[in-house]
Parts: sequence; C-alpha cells; structure tokens
Amino acid sequence: MTTDLPARFSYTVARTRYRWRSSSPGAPVVVFSMAKTGSSAVAAALRDAHRGPVHHVHDLDPDFLAREEDEYRWHGRPWRIWDAQRLLRQPPSLARPWRVVSIIRDPIAQTVSAFFQPGQRRGYLHDAATVGSLQERFGDRLDHLPLRWFENQVLPGLGIDVYATPFDHERRYQIISTPTVRLLLLRCEDLAVAPVALAEFLGSADPIAVPRVNVGAEKGYAEVYESFRASVRPTASQLDCAYRSRAVQHFYKTEEIARFRAHWTVPSPMGDELGR
Repeated sequence: MTTDLPARFSYTVARTRYRWRSSSPGAPVVVFSMAKTGSSAVAAALRDAHRGPVHHVHDLDPDFLAREEDEYRWHGRPWRIWDAQRLLRQPPSLARPWRVVSIIRDPIAQTVSAFFQPGQRRGYLHDAATVGSLQERFGDRLDHLPLRWFENQVLPGLGIDVYATPFDHERRYQIISTPTVRLLLLRCEDLAVAPVALAEFLGSADPIAVPRVNVGAEKGYAEVYESFRASVRPTASQLDCAYRSRAVQHFYKTEEIARFRAHWTVPSPMGDELGR
C-alpha cells in the first residue's frame, strides 16, 4: 500500500492542476460523441475558432468514467475523462447552457476503427500483429454495435431525444435547441459540410476549417489497418442489425445505407479517409 502512495498522489495532483488550468466560468462548448467518428477533428476546429475552452468527451456516465479512469491513469488520454467528470458536476442549465456537437458514423466502420484506436495501449497492435491475430482478437464485436448511443448517452446526459426531430438530409446536419442545450448533429461521412455547420453553430460569419486529425489510415499501423478492414465480412444478420437500426434509419437515406451494405459485402477500393 505504501509503495502505491507516490503514484496515487502524483496522479491526483496532476488531475487537480489540469482541472484548475482548464476551468472556465463561461458556458462550455462540448464535443460529445462516440470515438472514431471524426470528433478529434471537430474538436480541433472548435479550439481554433472558439476563444473559450472546448471539451472533448465520449461518455458522461459516472460509473463508466470511474472504471475508465482506473484503466487509463498515465496511459491514453485521462484528461478526457477528467473533462467529463467536471462537466457532470455542472450540468447544462439556464444560467450556463451547453453548446454540444455529436457525430454519427456507419456503425460497422466505427466499430472496426475503434478496435484499432486502443490497440497499442492494450498490447494487441504491435509489429508482429497479423490480420489473422487481429481477427481473433476482434471476435464478436459486430454482434455488439453501439446502436443506442443517442438513447443511452445523449438523452440522459442532455435531455434531448434526437429522434423527435427529423434529420435534415438536404443540409446533412441538424441543430436542435432547448433552453439549456444547443446541439449540432453531424455525420462523419459528411464532414465536408462541417465548416458551414460549425459556423452556424457558433454564430461565425466565416466557415470554420476542419483539419485532418487522428486518421487511422495515416497512422503507423495504416498498412495492417487497411488489410484488416478489407478482411471484415459481416454476416447477413449483423448487416441487418446495423442498417435496420433506428440510428442508421434516422440519419441516413435508403441509398446511403445500400452503399454501406455493399461496401462490407463485396471487396471495395474505398479508403478510410474518415477513419478518425
């Protein structure tokens, strides 16, 4: 127990200092989205355009955050967890409303990409990793797609049912406003419209440029990542579960869903430019 004290103490000090340095009395701007949806790029764009702090979080469930903090500690990005914990202590209110961006992505592409994101930290993505070993590790993840993220995260966290408002397929983004939250909904596949959408969201006269950040196809594991993606062949039931889901049916048109199905059914040269 004594040997753990310095590490615990230094971690607590680092967390306290981070929270103090990044604190702000103003209303927060929050990128609250699943991992690997282009959220890092959107957060970077907002930090360049917005004078105040921009928080980038993936979860606002306190029990889950506590478990994640135990795993991360000095590995990965603990400050994202610290941001989420601080936001939970000051939920959106009339006096301090939140501006929030959430992003959706083809759930199969998101799951494949999210599998690679923590691979080096968790030890299964290394120089000797092969497509076969990764397939074994990937296992049955396509049977557990994140299809209810908006119900499980956005609805309890922000009090907004995104499905109550039809998605604007013409503009390819949606802004929903309540007395305490202004929510911008984007699609990862349509980040080309993000500069205009973010400008409207922030009230800027000029489009807000979105950089390329955290793109899987540009990382050190890009070659094995592309080979693995090409090897993924969901079953018919997995395709049906993904593309008949409420989330996909709400945010994508019939022809767009058909293209997703075709991509995962037959070999495709389509790259992963949006594999953030």
